[in-house]
Amino acid sequence: MVQNPIEAPRSQRMGVGRVFTWLIGAVSFGVLLSVLFLIAYQMIIPPPARRVLLVRDIPLPSGLGKASPGQTDPLAPGSSLDFDGFDFQAIDPLTHLLFIAHTGPAPDAMILAHIPFDPTTDGHILVFDLRQQKLIGRVPIPQVSGIVVAPDLHRVFAADSENNRIYSFDETAPHPIFAQLPDNEGPDAMSYDPVDHKIFVSDPGAPVDIYKDMNADRNNQNVFVIDALTTRVITHINIGNLTKLPSENAPVAAKNAPKFGMDVGHNKYDEVLHRLYVVTQILPDANDPAGPLPPAGTAEFVTIDPVANRIISRTVLPESCSTPHGMTVDTQQHVAFVVCTDVDPDRHLLQHLLRMDVQTLKPFPEDPDATRINPAPDMAILDHPLHLVFIACNSGMTIFDVSPGHFHKLGDYAVDKGTHTMAIDEQTQLIYMPVASAGGRPVLHIAKYNPNGI
Repeated sequence: MVQNPIEAPRSQRMGVGRVFTWLIGAVSFGVLLSVLFLIAYQMIIPPPARRVLLVRDIPLPSGLGKASPGQTDPLAPGSSLDFDGFDFQAIDPLTHLLFIAHTGPAPDAMILAHIPFDPTTDGHILVFDLRQQKLIGRVPIPQVSGIVVAPDLHRVFAADSENNRIYSFDETAPHPIFAQLPDNEGPDAMSYDPVDHKIFVSDPGAPVDIYKDMNADRNNQNVFVIDALTTRVITHINIGNLTKLPSENAPVAAKNAPKFGMDVGHNKYDEVLHRLYVVTQILPDANDPAGPLPPAGTAEFVTIDPVANRIISRTVLPESCSTPHGMTVDTQQHVAFVVCTDVDPDRHLLQHLLRMDVQTLKPFPEDPDATRINPAPDMAILDHPLHLVFIACNSGMTIFDVSPGHFHKLGDYAVDKGTHTMAIDEQTQLIYMPVASAGGRPVLHIAKYNPNGI
């Protein structure tokens, strides 16, 4: 005989349903209370501010200045141009003026793209008053790359990379004069020796004809020395023909010099030890369509006597550092901070910051992964009062705490793309970052460093 299943009493079923409903309600009420608490907490206690805060944007003129179509005022905001860019900046702490190298559209790119242009109006130097927070001048020097201020002379020195000239002008009456360098030098980074009144210029060299050979001549890979009092060439220190060191493995030419020469990176003057430092790299064949990296273990830290104008030491950097480019020096701690720029997983290469003891000329034994920096790094800037090093990258910035007895990365931060150039006003802790295009126009981003941020 088939028996029917015994059903639970109706009252029991209803009791179970009520318990389940009560549990769901309690959980929902708890979730609601949690959400309301979080909202109230965020309203009462806001999240910590960022370490880098954007303060304002200043629209800038076009890279062609008043030569741009429809523009008559050389200081009026302009429109973005193809292949335009900014390069170095320099602050005079005595006059509170910021000088910005606006390179203008890159000539090589314009030529390859078959775009007509006038090289005489391609680029300029912008003068920005840090106290008024206002653009006050424009100096018509074309294709400006490197720039440095001599505060004791009240003069500005700028490199015209296209015409191979080093210009100088008085800050109060900018009527530029120039020293002519040989063709195809491509002057770039600069530093000032206030003791001997010399300007040191890194010349990585430029190809004679990019359609025939992309390699620069080794004779054009130099550090030029300029008399800051007369704006005349004193001498030059050749880098491209330096003899390959025993530990370096690379193709050679005559006299055991690297076949394709050596890249000449940024240089910095050390006013405490009275030395000049420059970072270099044995170059690969620029005509190779595969775009090979430089030979491993061929980056160098070169020390120069700024009085005798001669090289006194060459130190091979660790293999983890390939194509060192940007550099700054903490002269009080005797430490150079070198920006290593190449990336290759097969060779364990990554973009990172390397520290160099400039007294012992030995690198600090650090893990490159712990000092990794944002992609496409360029310049290194030391903030002396706060003991910080800023790495200006094409995709933002990386900040390191370098206070005595400390060295660690604080973080990666982004204000905009294209921020590979940076200047810091140490009196206000404002950060200046010009970009070629933000909303269709060139802009000067002004940010504030917040020591209590994250």
